[in-house]
Amino acid sequence: MKVTFVGIMPTLFAHCQHCMEIMHATGMAPYSEQLEDYPEDVKKQYFQLSEIAQKLKTEFGGSVVLDPVDSASPQGVWLSIRHRILRTPCILIQGNKVFNKFPGYEELRATILDALERSGRIASTRVSH
Repeated sequence: MKVTFVGIMPTLFAHCQHCMEIMHATGMAPYSEQLEDYPEDVKKQYFQLSEIAQKLKTEFGGSVVLDPVDSASPQGVWLSIRHRILRTPCILIQGNKVFNKFPGYEELRATILDALERSGRIASTRVSH
């Protein structure tokens, strides 16, 4: 299940991709002082996304893939036009616009579980009476 986050992504210079993968695999969360130069709302959004990404990975493993897209990138512009995204952040699930704002984790989780159930990737957890 692909969850795409469209928003302002800080541009950070870091170690090579291979080194970053090793750092993340060990549970390290590299922090960059470069973030300090960004406005508070951008930093807040970045840390919220990081927290949600960690929770999704812990709870869903490889069943859910988070795809962060910078709204200023060519892909971000294309998604903004295609899905009529007027404000960011915006969240797409399997290519469908679901949230026009940053939801709480429980709200996002419930929406993902519902999408997984509808796609047949997990058994229904609903109790029928």
